Amino acid sequence: MNILRSILISLSLYSRVPVPVFTWDEREAGHAIAFLPLTGALIGALSCAVIWLSGAADIPVPVAAVLLSLVPLLVTGGFHLDGFMDVTDARKSYLSRERKLQIMKDPHIGAFAVIGLLTYCMIWGAGLYQIVYRAAAGARGGLAAYPLIFFVARAFCGLTSVCLEKAKKDGMLQMETGSDSRSDKILLSAAAAAGAAFMILASPADGVLSILGILLFTVYYRRMCKKEFGGVTGDTAGYYVAVSEEVMVVILAVRTLL
Repeated sequence: MNILRSILISLSLYSRVPVPVFTWDEREAGHAIAFLPLTGALIGALSCAVIWLSGAADIPVPVAAVLLSLVPLLVTGGFHLDGFMDVTDARKSYLSRERKLQIMKDPHIGAFAVIGLLTYCMIWGAGLYQIVYRAAAGARGGLAAYPLIFFVARAFCGLTSVCLEKAKKDGMLQMETGSDSRSDKILLSAAAAAGAAFMILASPADGVLSILGILLFTVYYRRMCKKEFGGVTGDTAGYYVAVSEEVMVVILAVRTLL
């Protein structure tokens, strides 16, 4: 595996970071998922910069919350939210497994996808506002762990993508995990462990509860994908990233009330 080329392929797939244009090798592309957490690390680093700037410039809490919300969107272009919307549309159809897979491939947006996205944004906005508000009031925790949720979510997403059964024998996720996955599992496991450890070090109670939350969501996600789609897909991976991040934001927000 050419690590540098696999990293560049991963960044080109999962982010809007400009990378050199070159012809992809199928084997190198098959390891792209192993470097998915790097996109999360970039989002986290930029979030730290926004947090620092907000404090230094005394930016109002609502504006700071909006700026923090824009960081992952600007870095990824809403890549994972697209998967979230597709999965929401498919699940709300209550049709057969085959029809749900077809709905996820349909480029058109359904009403339930829009409703799901609006609900998601309202929960995210309320949770992040609470985290920033309490941090501005001098409360510890919450905001310290927040930048790490993007790295942790993508590390766990990568693990579920390589470890769980695929719903289809082709498609984007199959390409991204098509190579021998042993090295990918090792890299992603190390990333998940490191991300969890740093989150706990940053804010012990917040970190422990956030990791517990993402583990419980992973159990639910595995059962949901198996039952409704026959396995995981590229869209369900996007759904996983989006929902696991929101789960951790909600946990951090609730923790500021205790």
